[in-house]
Amino acid sequence: MDPDFQGRAAVITGGAGDIGRAAARRFQEGGARVVLLDSDSVGLDSALGELPGAGGLPGAEARRVDVTNLAEVDAAFAEIHSALGRIDVLVNCAGIYRHRLIAEMSGEEWDETLSVNLRGVFAACRAAGRIMAAQEGGGAIVNLASIAAQRGSPLHAHYAASKAGIIGFGRGLAMELAPKVRVNAVAPGIIDSKMIAGMRESRGEAWMSQIPMERFGRPDEVADAICFLASDRAAYINGAVLNVNGGMWMD
Repeated sequence: MDPDFQGRAAVITGGAGDIGRAAARRFQEGGARVVLLDSDSVGLDSALGELPGAGGLPGAEARRVDVTNLAEVDAAFAEIHSALGRIDVLVNCAGIYRHRLIAEMSGEEWDETLSVNLRGVFAACRAAGRIMAAQEGGGAIVNLASIAAQRGSPLHAHYAASKAGIIGFGRGLAMELAPKVRVNAVAPGIIDSKMIAGMRESRGEAWMSQIPMERFGRPDEVADAICFLASDRAAYINGAVLNVNGGMWMD
């Protein structure tokens, strides 16, 4: 990848996940120093170990953070800003994907998904947005939405609601933080990752029949879309949702 992020600092929530890891590699290859945030300490260690440690690439670090804890998120971003001097990019990949029919869903299950997937985005965007708006050069925020926000998903109404909320929240934020900070979203379709592992046997064939590209997406393909929206090549793109779904949903 071209050095689009030379000298910049990128923070990725959900950094232990497949898409977070792929995005971290892309940003590091582009010249950015990367900070991975996640509540999964073991996954963070694994993700950090996968990143290149040689060849002149900038460094990376990882921090355990619960994105639903606003005070913890604020403290983490303040520490990152103090250490690195700036935060140029925020990517919100943190999320959970639980399976439950609406008729059987408890209030606690609903709250858990909305808390991690939507409150977590609010917390990170609030913390990073304050920093970016005050610094020279502003910044870029990319949130992970989902095809489920656009077409719904049986067994995942709470997940779909959280991802639809991310789109609406992001567009409001895009208006509030412009012109210094751009806010966009990537909406992946069915991505070959650990998140869908439990559903492949029961729904994989049905999913595949709906995808014109006749395959599932890869985490690195989502990462490429994220990096594009975060880069100067997308300097006039704000409040947009970029679909990465192989044509499964078109709008």
